Amino acid sequence: MENLFDIYKEAYNVENVENSRINNIDKISLFSKKRKIGEIFLPSSYLSILIIIPGAGFNEKNKDNIFKQFKFLLKNKIAICIFDLTEANLNKKDKEFFYFFKERVAEIKGIIRFIEDNLQIKNINLMGISLGGIIGFVISGIVKEIKKCIFLISGANLELITWRSLLRFYLKKDCSRKACRQMHKIYRKFMEKKLYNEIENLPRKCFFYEPLTYIEKLKNIDILMINGMFDMIVPFYCAFEIKKKLKRLKILWYPGTHLTYRFFHPIFKKKILNFIKNGYPIRH
Repeated sequence: MENLFDIYKEAYNVENVENSRINNIDKISLFSKKRKIGEIFLPSSYLSILIIIPGAGFNEKNKDNIFKQFKFLLKNKIAICIFDLTEANLNKKDKEFFYFFKERVAEIKGIIRFIEDNLQIKNINLMGISLGGIIGFVISGIVKEIKKCIFLISGANLELITWRSLLRFYLKKDCSRKACRQMHKIYRKFMEKKLYNEIENLPRKCFFYEPLTYIEKLKNIDILMINGMFDMIVPFYCAFEIKKKLKRLKILWYPGTHLTYRFFHPIFKKKILNFIKNGYPIRH
């Protein structure tokens, strides 16, 4: 399996930072050689950090909304880092999407290295939102420093997301429905037999960013998922795909769709905080 993970061995170091201070909160803007890759917000004292990977359509307004949603963590000595997920266009072909994933994974690995080396934070947690959750599953499977994970309106099984969600009307497809189904049957056989390196021989790259590929590496991580019962972008059965394979995973549900999570977010703030601080058990 380690050979399979070599595809994500690169890490892009943080090459430059800009420091500022807003309302008693220290802000560190992080830059790689190519671009700005994120912002860290530090309260006056902190014990841990949550790296937040946004979903598709990320922009400055979206970043401000994420900060407003999760700034309550700063009051509880939890720093936050908002990753800059630019160019997150879902309408990419398979190989193009794979290289997009490789770039983002390398950038997040660089951020984690920066946090360890410069902030001396050992309790590093991760949150992925929608597409950011799929990236987050990959990161959590290959980076041992991640302690706990939270995934909002996200899931697994890209075959189902591609062909049995509303995204089927939007996503570019490199193969027919029949060919996709056949390849996923072979992929599942490889996973059952733990023939991980054989995945490299499959004719599509999507299996390298399929969360189910990294299940074995996620079994010892506490994971909290929050999903909408009526989500048709990442349907409920895509959350169950992960749940049935991981014992240390808890799903919380809200009676809404993919786009209405923000209205239910206040209900989950205390549960998110308790999970980051204490892990399990989570009480409804």
